[in-house]
Amino acid sequence: MGNEALQQVYARARMGRVADPGTFRYSQDVHGDTDLSLGRMHFHGTVAGHLVQQQAYSVIAPTAGSLRWEIDDRPGTGPHPFLLQPGQHYYGESQGLSVDSANLGADALEEIARTVYGDERLTLGFGAPHPVSAQLADYWQATYTYVRHTLTDPATAGIALLRAELLRRLAVATLEAFPLAGDPHARRETVAARQAAYTAAVEFLHAAVSLPITLEDVARHAGVSTVELVRAFRTHAGLTPGAYLRGVRLAAAHQDLVAADPTAGDTVGSIAARWGFPHPGDFARRHRAAYGVHPSHTLRH
Repeated sequence: MGNEALQQVYARARMGRVADPGTFRYSQDVHGDTDLSLGRMHFHGTVAGHLVQQQAYSVIAPTAGSLRWEIDDRPGTGPHPFLLQPGQHYYGESQGLSVDSANLGADALEEIARTVYGDERLTLGFGAPHPVSAQLADYWQATYTYVRHTLTDPATAGIALLRAELLRRLAVATLEAFPLAGDPHARRETVAARQAAYTAAVEFLHAAVSLPITLEDVARHAGVSTVELVRAFRTHAGLTPGAYLRGVRLAAAHQDLVAADPTAGDTVGSIAARWGFPHPGDFARRHRAAYGVHPSHTLRH
């Protein structure tokens, strides 16, 4: 696969010099959708060309071979990942190159950034293509490896909730690894405060899971407003505090079903009600979604 294939992959790419066209080959392996796609690309030979990045933030991580690149006429080299932003002009010269790539939809990444930093007016932009540090570059790469392994596993690739979690995880890693434009000190304070609130809230939820607690109780214990509490959970867990609490209570109900004795009068309805699920049909649906079987099956076995 050669120059024509690259033109198809990058609709606005302008591929230039290809050394020894008879031996040049290109291959790719891409998984995902418009919000998140992961790729592995291999360039066998030497190639140089241009690309205008469109409607996505792309992180390119060289894994083998050599690459010299420029983004908006700013040069860069080295083995670490680098970031392409929407609308930027990219020029690269490579030889025997293999790369991992992650493409994050611009709208999806900006929405996650607004949630993470608690700023609904945030306009996303990065100040430089290089990672903030070698340690954060390694963190991004480790996150990418986990997300790719999970996304390409046939047993999990089609689970919508898991795909949303993978998008959130890689998006947060990208926001942390690359320097955002704006005031980094204020953002760090926001993230630290949100992490502390989330940790305190989770500890309280697990300790008080059997009590009739409300969202306001949790927020009060964590020392934040209910709005900030929701943002903290969306940032760190990808769901609301209420959904997190339901998950903890569902796990507790499941354990009670496992330990219950139907001959002694234990029933699915009584156990469900004990853990805050007054409607048997709703409880059965949630239990089946989480554990793959009807709760009555768990009770009997």
